[in-house]
Amino acid sequence: MQRVLVIGCGKLARAVIPMLSQNYVYFREVCLSGRSKEKCDTYKKKYSSDKQKIVTAYVDIRNMEKTLLMAKIYRPDLVINLAPSTLNLQVMDLCLQIGANYIDASLYMPKGSTTCDIDAEYAYDQKFREKELTAIIGCGFNPGVIDAFAQYAYVKQMDDVRTVDILDMNAGTNAHPYLMNTPMMTSLRQISSEARMWSNGQIVKLPPMSTQAKYSFPEIGKRNLYMVDHEVIDALSGEIPDATSIRYFSAFKRPFLSMVRILREVGMTSSTPVDIDGQQIAPLDFLSEVMPQQEDLVATAKGKTGVGMLIHGSKEGAEKQCLIYTLVDHQECFAKYGASATDFMAAAALVSGAILISLGPWKKAGVHMVAEFDPLPFLKELKNQGFTYKFLDDAPELEVISGSTDEEEE
Repeated sequence: MQRVLVIGCGKLARAVIPMLSQNYVYFREVCLSGRSKEKCDTYKKKYSSDKQKIVTAYVDIRNMEKTLLMAKIYRPDLVINLAPSTLNLQVMDLCLQIGANYIDASLYMPKGSTTCDIDAEYAYDQKFREKELTAIIGCGFNPGVIDAFAQYAYVKQMDDVRTVDILDMNAGTNAHPYLMNTPMMTSLRQISSEARMWSNGQIVKLPPMSTQAKYSFPEIGKRNLYMVDHEVIDALSGEIPDATSIRYFSAFKRPFLSMVRILREVGMTSSTPVDIDGQQIAPLDFLSEVMPQQEDLVATAKGKTGVGMLIHGSKEGAEKQCLIYTLVDHQECFAKYGASATDFMAAAALVSGAILISLGPWKKAGVHMVAEFDPLPFLKELKNQGFTYKFLDDAPELEVISGSTDEEEE
């Protein structure tokens, strides 16, 4: 059993902490730390028991000296990083100094950048090997579960994989018709940044919202999607190098797109800082502070959302196209965890990965991603956490067109 230090007590913690509590057999003691100790104490009061001890601490990972002092006193076996992905490298440095294993849900994103820097985390590989410590990076849903889906298809279902399309349906409603159920800034960056795809051995960039697609998703129906940038492209391009195409498509509501078009016209989607009375402030960062937060939307979200991986290749000489996908009910997630469907999916992956480190299958010195391991134990553990997925043979085709239309979903 492990002593676990959780760094960060934001929205993802809503699902991670109760899952850790449910899995007390693997985690005998948990330290919840963050910049809001009051929030950590609230979780402690709710989930601490004679089966699992929970303690709390104030931590600002940007102050390494004080964080290191706390961590040396607590002496965790594993650090679960829930801090913003811009701080991943600081948390990895902390683990090396205290001799703890590491796991995060999102790949490192340099501050001010719209794309991840996976190489910066892999640069720690030798340091973790020398300390005989394990670091698992990108163990959320995208990347994370999606990587396991890809490996499952690549190894178990097909002889070769030619094209991969990730379909994020973003389905469901909430009390704000112009806002998505996914984090506001994530959606803004996706549709304001250049779209990226893996094409014949290299990353190709396209203008924002220049490629549209239509797809009939199980239990959700036909939706319009746009090709966008996503960190999972960086992960999968290294894991399925023979694929001629890897793309990410996401659906957006019409009111949201209309709002973003106006914001873009007036320069509010820019990540370049501007001088305001001597202070450098990026318009996009300003928006992140004044727009309604995802926490404000979770309680009113209804319906199901679905994410799938559409894979085209061959099996025993015959063409094959399959869809591996999951469907999650917004209200069920809120009732059980007080969390969003997106946070539940990421939390299930993160806790499953932590368990596999604890049990041994993923305890391997160095820096690794989910795709480097046999996908079956991970997929099995996901089911133990209440995460389900389905496999559809002879899946429908993805209809891809260039340019945008006015037919986005209401």
